[in-house]
Amino acid sequence: MSDLTLKDLIKLEEPNLDSINFRITRHVMKGRGWDGFDDLIRFDDDLLTIFAGNMSEDRYKDADIVLTFVALPKSKALFRSAFINHGRISAHKAKTHYPGYEKYNNYLKSLKNVFYHGEKFIKPPSLSKQLFYGFEQSNLLESYKNRLVIDWGKSQTYIQKKLDKEVTEIYPKGFVSLFPGWDKVHLSHKELSEIIKNPDGNKDWYEYLTRHSGVYVIFDSSSGMQYVGSASGGNGIWSRWEGYARTGHNGNKALKILAKKNPDFANNFTYSLHHVFPRTVSKNDVLYYESLLKNKLGSRAYGLNEN
Repeated sequence: MSDLTLKDLIKLEEPNLDSINFRITRHVMKGRGWDGFDDLIRFDDDLLTIFAGNMSEDRYKDADIVLTFVALPKSKALFRSAFINHGRISAHKAKTHYPGYEKYNNYLKSLKNVFYHGEKFIKPPSLSKQLFYGFEQSNLLESYKNRLVIDWGKSQTYIQKKLDKEVTEIYPKGFVSLFPGWDKVHLSHKELSEIIKNPDGNKDWYEYLTRHSGVYVIFDSSSGMQYVGSASGGNGIWSRWEGYARTGHNGNKALKILAKKNPDFANNFTYSLHHVFPRTVSKNDVLYYESLLKNKLGSRAYGLNEN
């Protein structure tokens, strides 16, 4: 795929490429609070659009189309979306132009007044005093969203005009993320649902989770409480998590109570693995480690476990 470039892909969809002013942006999600932000904008187009259209400097004044990428390890970058730029708009107008304005503003506030910029931690400027562009989602490269990986090159300039970036990989349809290793698994409910829905696009997840039994924790960010569960036999962890992806509660009594109070309850959940075993390990051994973790976390007395 080394002969294929970003410009080649754009040409296939936009024959008038040379008459359009493009900018490509590579956002580096690092610093306090920002590490998990990319997980949010992957599935939330409203949040992604205002994030992309909010700048600290006037960098897009002559740009027609802006392609937004997020940094991957080394010099790689993953395509998130393309935007039509309608020019500068006031901070006041941004509140009505962007459906995700309040959500983004609340996220910035959650950073506890620490904002990562360059090599320094600084207080974030008020959102009402920042620069905004009237961004609108474009269908350009729509089929490559969250799938297209390019080599950004040696330059660390995060906004460029250069389109002849090498395409290094195109992930399969339905791709969410590479399996990071069992001890690094930390999935939002949306991520889990998309992985379960698209096993062919996330084969490393499917292969690992179906081959292993394990003990897992569901964390409810709305209450700070945890539910410890286990999976053994059948298709291993995959089968059990498939139930959570489908219903949110998977028949669990305490989680069903949450469902009655809030139909969107599962969007507050994150999933992590704490012990994994080959499926040949006995169910009793798996249950032992499940009970042990419940005791360690106090999830019976202070969490969502009732046994």
